[in-house]
Amino acid sequence: MVKLRDVQLGLLSGLVLFVHGYHPFANDAGIYVAGVRKLLDPALFQIDAPFVVSHTRLSIFAHLVATFVRVSHLPLAWVLLFAHLISIYLFLWACWRFASVVFDSSVARWCSVLMAAAFFTLPVAGTALTIMDPYVTARSFSTPLGLLALAALVQRRWIQAVVFATFCLLLHPLMGAYTVVFLVVYAFIDVRRVRIAVGVCGAMFLTAEIVWLVACHATVESGYRQAVLSAHREFLFLVRWQWFEIAGLVLPLLLYAAAGFRFGWSSLIGKLCLSCVLTGTTAMLAAAYFVQPSGPYLFVPLQMLRSFHPIYALGVVLLGGTGSWFVQRARWFSVSAFVVLFGCMFLSARLSFAGSAHLELPGRTASPWTEAFLWVRDHTPKDAIFAMEPSLLYAPGEDEQGFRAISERSALADDKDAGVVVVFPALATEWARERNAEAGVNNMTDVERGERLRPFGVSWLLLAPDAQTSFACPFRNGVVKVCAMR
Repeated sequence: MVKLRDVQLGLLSGLVLFVHGYHPFANDAGIYVAGVRKLLDPALFQIDAPFVVSHTRLSIFAHLVATFVRVSHLPLAWVLLFAHLISIYLFLWACWRFASVVFDSSVARWCSVLMAAAFFTLPVAGTALTIMDPYVTARSFSTPLGLLALAALVQRRWIQAVVFATFCLLLHPLMGAYTVVFLVVYAFIDVRRVRIAVGVCGAMFLTAEIVWLVACHATVESGYRQAVLSAHREFLFLVRWQWFEIAGLVLPLLLYAAAGFRFGWSSLIGKLCLSCVLTGTTAMLAAAYFVQPSGPYLFVPLQMLRSFHPIYALGVVLLGGTGSWFVQRARWFSVSAFVVLFGCMFLSARLSFAGSAHLELPGRTASPWTEAFLWVRDHTPKDAIFAMEPSLLYAPGEDEQGFRAISERSALADDKDAGVVVVFPALATEWARERNAEAGVNNMTDVERGERLRPFGVSWLLLAPDAQTSFACPFRNGVVKVCAMR
């Protein structure tokens, strides 16, 4: 029997989709979707397979999606939309479940869920993460599973906590690992072993220091150095953050500390706050000391500051619940405040994807960029290999729409692939070769393009509309033209 609460969460899920938008092939989703396409059709992405499938070897997410497509015989685009809606509902339900453990009041629980819905795509300081994404990835499911694991742990339902944490790890090993660390720290605090919890954090920091001292003079491969220091990877190094991004780390920890004093460190909220303070402070100090632009880059793949992701997810739930007293005393003002908050997040979502449709539903062309990529899919050979300016995905209005994910065609490594290289350093040499070969392709002569790109098997180009070429360009629009290297 369907409960009223489930219906309400379903309706709220629709509101979240409308407010925060849907962009199934943008940003990290482009990497995940390309991996799913490769699993569904192994003939795709031959030259760029290492950049496409690396993450599929560590996570079950792409395999689950591909399996569902095979079993259901539904188009991938519809499966992605269905999965995204499920992930929204699961996140809201996990927030409700956790809020139910922490707060007795129904008003407090719904305030927690509404706050989580409003801050669905809230940036996590300067980590290049948001609490949840306007597209579906492994993190779309690992995040609510982490909240469910914590809710089970708070209730001391050990088996449930282990099961949820295990699936979190299987879906997203890195975010799952940070969730497990948080769970361990909280578990010790919960049984009044605060010194052990502090010792766990201290031991992690000390281990990092020992490893750093041993490896501080290690040689760094030039391709990897270029990848981690490339544009759009500033979030890897705390020293490169803007002041307001650093404030995004410090202020939440201060708020947690204030809440701990307010509610008492022995209370449930106090224990959760202390867990956040300990894990967040440890990660911040470790990132500041051991992850420097000068190297070594041993800890760069760990992206330590992403451990703030569960801290933020937990924070919005607690913020909504603890603020419910104000809602009960100023109901209409609170309703108006939530309306304004949702409106601001809607505006932020539109500005973040200004060049694309707000809801990129199946069958809808989202932008001139996706129009070009879809033309490539429908009018070029399946084994075509493309070259383009490495920074193309970061061009104004492109909105990081994934070329491979949309066009189903191979492309030389670009600046977006540097993110894959950060996690998988073994790909650095090949990434640098391909990326540097196509750099400046818009300004090359056709002879230069042939000399630099044909050794990689490139047969097609994506060029700026004003780029000079004698190659035939059967497609062009206001942002790009598609040219055959013949």
